[in-house]
Amino acid sequence: MADSYRNIIRRYLLDSLAMNELDDGMDIFEARIANSLFAIKLMTFIEKNTHIKIGSGDLDIANFRSVDAISEFVDRKKSAQAIP
Repeated sequence: MADSYRNIIRRYLLDSLAMNELDDGMDIFEARIANSLFAIKLMTFIEKNTHIKIGSGDLDIANFRSVDAISEFVDRKKSAQAIP
């Protein structure tokens, strides 16, 4: 399932940022192709499409810097949800 989320996240970033390709490790904020307003849109997209809840404790930009970081964040949240 993690790969499907990775693909969904990558496609969203490519479409939203009008890019043809994106290295999964590229920091989209450091590269200045995304800003704080986009971060809010990104978090909304992630919640809706991965069915996780992003709480105030998750609001660390490190969780959203790249496809890799977002995928790892979603995996952690999904694993935490699976624990009874």
